[in-house]
Amino acid sequence: MNRNSLYLIDAYAMIFRAFYAMIRRPHSTTTGIDTSATFGFVNFLQELLRGRRPTHIAVCFDPGGPTFRHEAFPEYKANRDKTPEGILVAVPYIKRILEAYRIPVFAVDGFEADDVIGTLAGMAERHGMDAYMVTGDKDFDQLVTEHIKVFNPKTDEELGVEQVKQKHGISHPAQVIDLLGLMGDHADNIPGCPGVGPKNAQALIAQFGSVEALLEHTDQLKGALKRNVEQNAELIRQSKWLATIRTDVPVEWNEPLMRRRHADLEALRKVFAELEFRSMTRTLIDGGAANVGLEDNHQQDSGHDGNTTETPTHENPQQLSHYVRNEHPDPVKTFEQGPWRTEADTDAAARLAEKWLTKKEVAVCPDIDGDQAMTATLRGIAVAAAGEKTVYLPLDPKGRMLQAIKPLFTSDIRIVAADVKQLIVALSVAGIDFDAPYYDTGVAHYLLQPERTHTIRDIARELLHLDFADTNKYDAQQKMPVPGGLFSEEALEALAGDGRQPEKTCADAELTLALPEPLDKALAKEKLTHLLTDIELPLVRVLARMELAGARIDVNALNAYAVDLSGQVDTLEQECWRLAGQQFNTASPMQVGEILFGKLALDPKAKKTKTGQYKTTEEILVKLRGRHPIVDKILELRGVKKLLTTYVTALPKLINPRTGRLHTTFKQTVTATGRLSSVNPNLQNIPVRTDMGKEIRRAFIPAPGNVFFSADYSQIELRLVADISGDKTMLEAFAEGNDIHAITAAKIYHLDLDQVTPDQRRRAKTANFGILYGITAFGLAERLNIPRGEAKELIDGYFQTFPGVREYIDRAIEQARCKGYVTTLDGRRRKLPDINSQNPVVRSFNERNAVNAPIQGSAADIIKRAMIAIDRRFEQEHLNSKMILQVHDELNFDVVPDELPRVEEIVVAEMEAAYKGRVRMIASHAAAANWLDAH
Repeated sequence: MNRNSLYLIDAYAMIFRAFYAMIRRPHSTTTGIDTSATFGFVNFLQELLRGRRPTHIAVCFDPGGPTFRHEAFPEYKANRDKTPEGILVAVPYIKRILEAYRIPVFAVDGFEADDVIGTLAGMAERHGMDAYMVTGDKDFDQLVTEHIKVFNPKTDEELGVEQVKQKHGISHPAQVIDLLGLMGDHADNIPGCPGVGPKNAQALIAQFGSVEALLEHTDQLKGALKRNVEQNAELIRQSKWLATIRTDVPVEWNEPLMRRRHADLEALRKVFAELEFRSMTRTLIDGGAANVGLEDNHQQDSGHDGNTTETPTHENPQQLSHYVRNEHPDPVKTFEQGPWRTEADTDAAARLAEKWLTKKEVAVCPDIDGDQAMTATLRGIAVAAAGEKTVYLPLDPKGRMLQAIKPLFTSDIRIVAADVKQLIVALSVAGIDFDAPYYDTGVAHYLLQPERTHTIRDIARELLHLDFADTNKYDAQQKMPVPGGLFSEEALEALAGDGRQPEKTCADAELTLALPEPLDKALAKEKLTHLLTDIELPLVRVLARMELAGARIDVNALNAYAVDLSGQVDTLEQECWRLAGQQFNTASPMQVGEILFGKLALDPKAKKTKTGQYKTTEEILVKLRGRHPIVDKILELRGVKKLLTTYVTALPKLINPRTGRLHTTFKQTVTATGRLSSVNPNLQNIPVRTDMGKEIRRAFIPAPGNVFFSADYSQIELRLVADISGDKTMLEAFAEGNDIHAITAAKIYHLDLDQVTPDQRRRAKTANFGILYGITAFGLAERLNIPRGEAKELIDGYFQTFPGVREYIDRAIEQARCKGYVTTLDGRRRKLPDINSQNPVVRSFNERNAVNAPIQGSAADIIKRAMIAIDRRFEQEHLNSKMILQVHDELNFDVVPDELPRVEEIVVAEMEAAYKGRVRMIASHAAAANWLDAH
């Protein structure tokens, strides 16, 4: 015989969860009432009623005043933040909604909701019922018995006795109280025993069984642990008392009151009208879904008001929308039971996967919450296949749905997606290896339009000539499904509580399926297909592996460096005040401007912003160097602050708690030149020219016992310039292995090679890189701090030394003027539509890009080829060492010591073999204990 089930909801736990679940998609009325928490709570409640179908239910609130714990221990929960205003506003509405649902609310003065729930759960068990405590609070684990369980709706987990024992490493759920007594609870400000953390607490309870037994046998302890426990015995007892949930609250057992009953729909309609919940009104009231589960609840109250209609449920597809689209026969009826169901029929999903596996390709569009795949939440997946319905699969926390469709990602059919790398990483985090062939529409479009965005909608507008009426619909005379109106407004609103976006995801999946054909045609027309198949697509999987591998960071070293830099900030700030003759806010552009231009009058022509304050950008301050020592100090101070906030204190915060490593996201489709970029953190911009910046690299370390191996191309861009331009002097210098900068200095200054001074070499090096990219005499003079006339002579001497470079520059600009684009050695295009602009500033910018894009783009293609080859060799030879970072012309590896000789051989060979031209590429390399020493 089935037992009745009483669901006891921890009100504030669920209201807080609902509020923060909606934080990115806040709801409010037209009059400004914040309805986010209320909206989310109703969604949660409906999902609970639909998915769990309780026979009895109650909601427990904390009382308005203090409880017995506060009276005994005033610091109890004293560290809690102030309750958000949106929650305070929501509570009265939620109580009215619960009253309309005819769900009883319990709150007892002097006792927390935890105690009321504990008491009612015990009563339910004694009355032959199963009790489910609906909460995410671990404290409730102490109450679990054979018939009292914890249900966490966030994770869809049901914790019984064995699960609690396994979760906490204890022999009985009641020992959770002993654990809390020892290790404390920060959330509730329960102190616990100083110096005892979760692991120590677990070990002590495993040894002694309880706090009381531990305190009786402290003679068996040693050292600091013995001292801490003995000195804090009373604090431990008090902590256990505070952590104990009471089960004797003076509350009356009233089974009929808690039995599920039909909702008062008119009362509910009134509240919803005030909150402007129009879609909920149609679904829950007009459609009767508020009474879901009552049709098979034989214990229900048989009488109900005349205003309550019979309750059409998920069996009526006209009232509850479905996952699937189009007019093809639906092979899976269970998917018509409401897209918000978390316990979807995995067998049905598996049968769908079998159908998809008969196709040549399918489009997959993940519904992801978060920018970084390593930490984002994979909420659902939409799958589109030719001739089949597009299906949205809501993913459950236990991964059952993903396992059901796992063959889709391990088969030979091609997966089409807008961001394959993100999909690979997200699936890997979820435990699914993506081994199938793939096509990335974003990467393909990037080759066609490197300076545009590459979203599914952008590409569809351009290549399918679709006119989108809004974000979810488009109007087209194409023979393809229309993603608009996939789901009713009710279904979308029901899903909004947990953030899923089925309509948009399904629409994007269908668009994605339609894109490979027009993309391939466009690529073939522009002769770019080989770049996609040989470089960009293979690179996707390589970058995914690198993101998953991550890099290890020495947090202690960064923390120590942060202390050092903070001291430097204080010293520099004091020096700025001394030089200014007064204190001022060095972080305030307005106050800095008043000091430099108002008080010190460093530039009578200083420009002001529209608000009337002086401009103090870095560019402006650099030009003021030499006029007053405070300028250099301010620039130095800004540099140290930027280093401190951008990297030193920021990097530890980005460490993934699950892996203990830093996982940057490599961007393949951002830069117009073809170079990779990275975000969170941006590793491409870690400063390496200053000693302070170099210290950041010291914090990048290998896995314990491994070594850090780094390899980078030596002067790759100058070598490419020599090859592309065909300049004889440059070609000879590289062929003979001479110092190109010293040779440049010797030629410009008409000296023998051994007569070149370090300063002359430095100037020649600046010229080698700056002149090539269009630096003017004025710019070179500024950079080298030399007279403009001398800078002009340096430039003239450079072009006399390397006439082939001058010819290359002229040739590149002329090609851009004629064709509107330039190409790399591999044919990658950089479009320059404004090369013939009448505006000299715009035209000059395009001319500089015409010169450097073929060089930077060719260098990017070379290192990408090397990365693909190295990754392939590592996989073929089953090496455990990993490629973890790419920064411009440099590759970095976390290497198993025994594999170092082989890794070195493979990396150097593949990097140098990635380019075959008149100039040989050289890969410099080293191994050390950290990135700095290996570079």
